[in-house]
Amino acid sequence: MEKRLVGVSDCRVLVVDDQPLMLEALKSFFSAEPGFEVIGTASNGKEGVDRCAALDPDVVLMDMKMPVMDGIEATSLITRHSPRSKVLALTTFSTLEFVVPALRAGAAGYLVKDARPEEIITAVHQVMDNEIALSPAIARALADNVISVPDTQSRPADDNLRSLLTDREMETVTLLAQGLSNREIAAQMHVSEGSVKAYLGRVCEKFGVRDRVQALIKAYQSGLVEPQLRDV
Repeated sequence: MEKRLVGVSDCRVLVVDDQPLMLEALKSFFSAEPGFEVIGTASNGKEGVDRCAALDPDVVLMDMKMPVMDGIEATSLITRHSPRSKVLALTTFSTLEFVVPALRAGAAGYLVKDARPEEIITAVHQVMDNEIALSPAIARALADNVISVPDTQSRPADDNLRSLLTDREMETVTLLAQGLSNREIAAQMHVSEGSVKAYLGRVCEKFGVRDRVQALIKAYQSGLVEPQLRDV
C-alpha cells in the first residue's frame, strides 16, 4: 500500500470511543477537515493507550466511560508514557466527578459531545498550542465549584508558593484564571505570545506540574487566584 504523504502542519489524531457511530462520525469529520489526519481509532481505554504508544498522535480524542479501561485511567497512562500526545476529553459526561479526575490525570481539555463542530476544531488547536480547552458549561462548573466553598473551609493563599513567582509570572497566572488565551494574555500584558508561553513554562516548573491545566488547578487549590471565567 502506498503511504500517503502528510503535510508537516497536519495534526495527527487518534479517536478513542466505545460507541461505533460516534467513532465513525469523528473519524469522518476530522478526515474531511483540512489540516487533520485520523491515524487510528480505538474502542476502549486500554486499546487507546496501546495505539497511542504505537502511533504517536498529536492529539487523542478520549471518551470517558468505556469498557476494559475508562478514559481517566487511559489519560493518566498516556500523559505518563506518551507525554508528547495531548489528550482532549470528548464525552457526554459533564459532571465534576468526571471532569476533575480527567484534568488531574493530565487531560489538556474537556468538551461535551454536544459541542459544535467549530468548537471541537478550535479546542484541538488550543491543546496543540498548550492552551486549556473547556466547554463553557465545564468552565463555569469548575469556577462555581471553587468559589462556592464556604469561607470556613477556604484556605489562605500559600505565601511560599507565591514567593516562587515573579510579578510577571503571577500576572500571567491571574489572567489565565480569567479564561484568557495566550494571545489575549499577551495583549493584556503588552508582551509577545512567546513571552507568555515562557512565563507559563516557568510557572509549571516552579509548581512542579506538567502543564498549564495542572498549574491552574494548583493555583486554585493554593488560594493564589480565584476563577473569574467569562461567560461564553
